[in-house]
Amino acid sequence: MILDFDGLVLDTETAVYESWREFYEREGQHLTVSDWLGAVGYVNGFDPRAHLEKLTGRGFHWPDHDSGLSRRVLELVRELPPFPGVRVLLENGKRLGYRIGCASNSTADWVSPGLERLGLREFFSVVRTRESVARHKPAPDVYLGALADLGITDPAGCIAFEDSEPGVRAAKAAGLYVVAVPHHLTREQDFSLADEVRDTLEGYELPSNTD
Repeated sequence: MILDFDGLVLDTETAVYESWREFYEREGQHLTVSDWLGAVGYVNGFDPRAHLEKLTGRGFHWPDHDSGLSRRVLELVRELPPFPGVRVLLENGKRLGYRIGCASNSTADWVSPGLERLGLREFFSVVRTRESVARHKPAPDVYLGALADLGITDPAGCIAFEDSEPGVRAAKAAGLYVVAVPHHLTREQDFSLADEVRDTLEGYELPSNTD
C-alpha cells in the first residue's frame, strides 16, 4: 500500500493555509478556502504570492517573508499527531505483511523528518518525493516510482490512500485502487475517480490478500 503524506498522514495542509491566511490578514486581505482549492495537492497550482499582489496592487519582496511563513507552518505542525486511524492502519499493514510506501508531491527534507517526528518512518520501506520524478501529481510518476521501488508488479492489487483530487488522479493513472479521505480544504475537489471515499481512516480494514 502507498500513502500520501501532506493532508493524509498529517494535517500540514491546514498549517500552510493558516500561515498564508494570517499573512493576508496582516495585509488587509482575505484568503478563502475556495481560493486555496487549487493549492492543495498541486505543485505550482494556486499562487498565493501572485494572488495577494493582485489584491493589494503592489509587489512584495518575498525573500523577506518566506522564512517567516515557513517558521509559522513549523510552529503549527510541530505538536500535531497523525490523522486518526493512520498509525493503526500502518500497524495493521505491517502485521499483514504489506509492502508500504509513501508517494508525495512534497520534498524529501519535509516528508522524511515529518515521518520521523511522528514515529512512523519505520513503517515505510520506500519514500518517494517530488525530486525523484519529472512530473508531479496529478501525473502518475511518483506512484510508478514507488511501485517499482516496492517491487509491486500488479498496481491494481495495491491500495493508495490520498486526500486530494490530484493525488487520486495520480494514483488511478498508475493503476492503483484508491481510497480518498478528504478534509476541510479538499472536500470541494472532484473525487469521482476514487474507488472509495471515506471521512476518516479510523476503522479501515485492510484486505489480507493484496500488496
